Amino acid sequence: MEELRETTWKDLLFSGLRVIPFRSRRFILSIVAIALIVYLLSGIYAVGPQQLGVVVRFGQVVAAGVAPGIHYHLPYPIEKVYKPRTAEIKKLFLGVRRKGTAGTTQTKGLEMLTGDTNVLLVQAVVQYAISDPVKYLFATEDPQVVVEAAADEALTRIVGSMSVDSLLTTEKLHAQTLVKQRMQAILDSYNVGLKAIGAYFQEIGPPVEVAYAFRDVASAREDKNRLVNEAQGYRNHVIPTTRGEAERMIMEAQGYSKERIERATGEAERFLALLEEYKRSKDLTASRIYIEKMEKILPRLKIYVVDRGGKSGISNLRLLLPKTSKR
Repeated sequence: MEELRETTWKDLLFSGLRVIPFRSRRFILSIVAIALIVYLLSGIYAVGPQQLGVVVRFGQVVAAGVAPGIHYHLPYPIEKVYKPRTAEIKKLFLGVRRKGTAGTTQTKGLEMLTGDTNVLLVQAVVQYAISDPVKYLFATEDPQVVVEAAADEALTRIVGSMSVDSLLTTEKLHAQTLVKQRMQAILDSYNVGLKAIGAYFQEIGPPVEVAYAFRDVASAREDKNRLVNEAQGYRNHVIPTTRGEAERMIMEAQGYSKERIERATGEAERFLALLEEYKRSKDLTASRIYIEKMEKILPRLKIYVVDRGGKSGISNLRLLLPKTSKR
């Protein structure tokens, strides 16, 4: 009785190959060898200049942050490669609704309530990028949904904490910075490997129904600012001019006072000196003073010498009057 023995798959394979002719066996082995080579070569992959490679082996990350270039990994299904575009800046538009089959867009804006209970229509664009490719790939199923939720929450919070006047005028840029910071804090709490690059208001304004009232308020505010600026300009012009005029008048008064004091001092000294001379020689000093005064007075007068040596000793003083022309 023959002994029964277990037949393995290798025995079956080789026994089957013995039945096949030699040439056919060579052809089949060549096909198998080529298929094996092609399978092994399928592990060659290229990482683009804006990408980073992440290699996963049976669901576990074995290589993260593979640099751009040509690389090799064990063929599928042993290892799999993901190549997220980490250098690309992605954009997300808020307040834009798509309609129709042709992909046409209708811009309306998000209706948001400000801190002073006014309604604004906001259209914004958010820019973000991948900071950690592993977290980006495996922390969430749809990273864009997370970004949209974070951006919407940040935008609602910041707009709701500020007044409508500040959002429409001076604090618009500051509000954009606050939205970016708040969005980054939310993304960090989710730990999804994303970073916020920027948040920008494309359009921010009142609804159409109250746009005219807002324009009137804005015009009134501009008129107020213009009048205030004009008043400030007039004030800045008048005050320095008046101050300069006051300083000039003060300097002139001080100069006049100094001149008067010096002149009075000189007159007093001259009078005292003259008094001393008068005390020493009264007649001579009095005569000199009389002569000096007459010298000052006489140049202003016309002196006429009248000869009264005639027979009657009477002169006609009309002859001394200026002659008038006769017509």
